Amino acid sequence: MNERWHLEWPHGSLAVYAKGGMLGNVEFKHAGRRVRPFYEVPWLEAADAAGAQGLVAHMRSEFPCVPFGVPYRPEQVGEPWRAALSDSAAHFDPETEGSDDLLHGYGAIGEWKLVAQRADEIRIAIDYPASSAIARVTRVIRADLAAPAIDFALHIEARRQTSRPLGLHPNLALPSLAGALRIDPGAFAFGMVHPGGPEPGVSRARAGAQFSRLDHVPLGAGGHAAFDRLPLAEDTEEILQLCGVDGRVTMTDDAAGVAYRLKWDATVLPSLLLWISNRGRRYAPWNGRNLCVGVEPIAGAFELGCQASLAANPINAQGVATAVALDPAAPVTLAYRFEVC
Repeated sequence: MNERWHLEWPHGSLAVYAKGGMLGNVEFKHAGRRVRPFYEVPWLEAADAAGAQGLVAHMRSEFPCVPFGVPYRPEQVGEPWRAALSDSAAHFDPETEGSDDLLHGYGAIGEWKLVAQRADEIRIAIDYPASSAIARVTRVIRADLAAPAIDFALHIEARRQTSRPLGLHPNLALPSLAGALRIDPGAFAFGMVHPGGPEPGVSRARAGAQFSRLDHVPLGAGGHAAFDRLPLAEDTEEILQLCGVDGRVTMTDDAAGVAYRLKWDATVLPSLLLWISNRGRRYAPWNGRNLCVGVEPIAGAFELGCQASLAANPINAQGVATAVALDPAAPVTLAYRFEVC
């Protein structure tokens, strides 16, 4: 049984799950009705979870990623990204270990423990394996008693000086009507398309391409397309990274008549990763039914894992950090807020 803790306040309700420390069952009260902005994979409570392993088996509405990503091989990406994944790539810290290679980190699959709970707040924590440079991660989920909003804090303690890619992973449900959700990412310095696809033969954006507008992204087949209105009409799987962001993104659901805003400290997490899962994964357990967008503040090189993020790469070469320095003497705290506008 996946232990969980529950909060209810005048403007909404939520649950926090021990497995992966994940947020789930979020409901806000807004303008006299109830809205549920977040996405949870459809096989959570079903018998059709064949092929679901690790994080994918229990992925819910929102969770932290310490570290962010999963290892890629050089042949999975195009140039100039292969150099960052080669054996000769220079690292800030070559002493990564097994838990660094888990999809979005040990905390995404481990069992979190309740530290404290009160009427408006749940505080949980997880101790990382003794071999990890990460010692402990504490997560605070606090309901805003005056608004349909949630304030979060992520506190990361290290065992030694190091650097790691870090990120947050809110998953929003997409409406069924094509283009009904508008994404306004605010100002950003430049955008990049995932250098490996991310689903070869399915993804439409041109791998590794750079762009300046979310409504004008280069396509692999030539031309450009808009990726600021979702879902897309075509079944696809896309990952775009907006680099040098200002720390806020607004999602407006025209079909539901409601808007949501995510705010965070962009001096620590200077990029926004958009995972557009648009019915493009036909294999189990996705089975062509996943329709969501991950709106993910990160300091990282896509989800290419520690090696690509710690090495010289095409993003940090342009002055945008792809990792966060960690020091036992100065724990890192990431604060962020999700609200109904």
